[in-house]
Amino acid sequence: MRTSNIVQDIIMQEKITANKNLTFRPGQIISGKVLKLFPNQMAEVQVGSQKIIAQLEVGLSVNDRHFFQVQSVEGQVQLKVLESPGLNGKQPGIENLLKQLNLPVTKENISLLQFFLKEQLPITKDTIHMAADWLQSSDSFQEGLEGIRLLLAKQLPFTKDVYQSLTSILKNEPMTLLMENLLTQLKGEMPTESVIKLSALLTEMTMTEKEKMSNIALMKLVKEWLSSADSQKSKTAFHFLQNTGFISPNASEESMVQQALEKWAKAETEQTKSNPASNIIAELAKNMRIGSREELILSLTKLQNLLKNDVNEGMASRALSEIQKVLSDIRSSNFAPPLNEMDTKAIAKNIFLVLAQETDRMEASNRPTGWKQILSILNQSPSSFSKLDNMLYMDQDKLPKSLSNEEQTLINQMKNEVKIAGMQWDNSHAVKDQIKHLIHSIGLSYEHELLSVLKSPEGDAVSKAETLKPLLMRLLSEEVSPAIKDAAEKLLFKITGFQVLSQEVGPLQQYVFQVPMSFWEMKSDLTMQWSGRKMENGKIDPNFCRVLFYLNLNQLKETVVDLQVQNRVMNISIINERADLRLLSAPFITHLKENLAKINYHLSSIVFEKPKDENVKKLKTNISVPSQMSHVNGVDFRI
Repeated sequence: MRTSNIVQDIIMQEKITANKNLTFRPGQIISGKVLKLFPNQMAEVQVGSQKIIAQLEVGLSVNDRHFFQVQSVEGQVQLKVLESPGLNGKQPGIENLLKQLNLPVTKENISLLQFFLKEQLPITKDTIHMAADWLQSSDSFQEGLEGIRLLLAKQLPFTKDVYQSLTSILKNEPMTLLMENLLTQLKGEMPTESVIKLSALLTEMTMTEKEKMSNIALMKLVKEWLSSADSQKSKTAFHFLQNTGFISPNASEESMVQQALEKWAKAETEQTKSNPASNIIAELAKNMRIGSREELILSLTKLQNLLKNDVNEGMASRALSEIQKVLSDIRSSNFAPPLNEMDTKAIAKNIFLVLAQETDRMEASNRPTGWKQILSILNQSPSSFSKLDNMLYMDQDKLPKSLSNEEQTLINQMKNEVKIAGMQWDNSHAVKDQIKHLIHSIGLSYEHELLSVLKSPEGDAVSKAETLKPLLMRLLSEEVSPAIKDAAEKLLFKITGFQVLSQEVGPLQQYVFQVPMSFWEMKSDLTMQWSGRKMENGKIDPNFCRVLFYLNLNQLKETVVDLQVQNRVMNISIINERADLRLLSAPFITHLKENLAKINYHLSSIVFEKPKDENVKKLKTNISVPSQMSHVNGVDFRI
């Protein structure tokens, strides 16, 4: 089974067009058969399965087929015959119609026009010309046709951007793969603000859960080393970094602190909204090495004044005393830069202490990337991470006896932080929050959030602009290489494709999205479709719903979960290749029932099915057309 193919078929929900009434527009071209003639050039014309009474420009014969062009729809439909009928009343030649539309008679254009007629899509000269142009640059002619059909069936804006967004969904390229491809291309690009922010966001989204936990532990070590108020804890963290290979055993702490300070200063000055101390840090880092005596005194004085205004008096007072000591030494002698390693270390570490505190108080969206830049001074080799991972996931009694009590305490602290930060799959609220966070981070709700900001200007517009979609749009507005432009456009079209597929049809709503998910060392895409009806307050009715999940898991492989709720009674169908899935799931069903009961849902049944053709066909048909969704009334994240 290919889950992605099922997703593709289901999102094309207007595929079934039986008994669908046509909407006529001036300029539209249709194929019709004359059934009856009436006085005053009126006639009954059959167009597809629909019969209409129309006024004709010229008299025709019964049972003749023609291509008509709609002249007017006001009051009475008026039709103009485009050409004479074919032989024996048959359909006139497609080739002649192409010539009238000023299109070359090619195999592709003939197929395009036949497709429009077969699907009863509204033909106009402009739409045919644009569709023919789009198909010429399409990777797949058939996918291109389906994209055009979907675009017209959903009555979306007939533009190339919308067309490319829909065809990006039909291509079935995983979003994770598109993200990784763009991230690879960005690595060789000049580090502009857009490139830096986009790379950071893509790196976070494409990391495995294990990689994320290792990075959290490493960040904990670095912060403990550079900004701990306890000198013993700081030394312990530094030695631990040396023991795991992130820092060379021969490197001095003073030289590493100097490198870290310079990295922080560089990172701060690259930010548009940097920490208030950024310029002073950059200036000081330079003057401690190559500045004049007067320049160093001025930089230290600026930093001293800045710290005096710091709200955290405890943190600032300690740093102030260290800076005052160095200032006194410089002023009372002919001392000139560079500072010795001990003075450099004393000043730098106290700067990190204050800035770490300042960073923790800031909103996440405004925090500087300085700490991430500092990590680049470390040897982040696979062997170093392997040693760190072994320590993190090793039982307490199996830790090396050579570790000091301080090191063991530090390891336990890292374990706790990693446990808290990790994905809690047994916590439904945590899973819900993670999915909502990913939807926001990708920018699937960007336009809605931006509209809210415009309505309420006091909202945080900056955080809304730091999500993936607006960052991609910003990158594409800049001068970038063709490879980056191509990779960024593919990802942007993928995101927009899911947005245009998520729409309201009357009181009913469909929401389709795909987000990258990590299951420890494995990466996959989670695709979900929510179908339901909004309540009067604009929220989704949780009592009636239909939700479909699509996942490709490491052991279970491709899996479809079809979840239906009627009056809070839940029925679940799981489609998967494994014959023993029912047996494997048995121990968890009772627990599932109990937890659903706690939130007032009753689990009626769980059915395990193999992906037979008839099962998949039934799944597609049940939700294929919006009009068949009248029994589906809502959905929410609590399930």
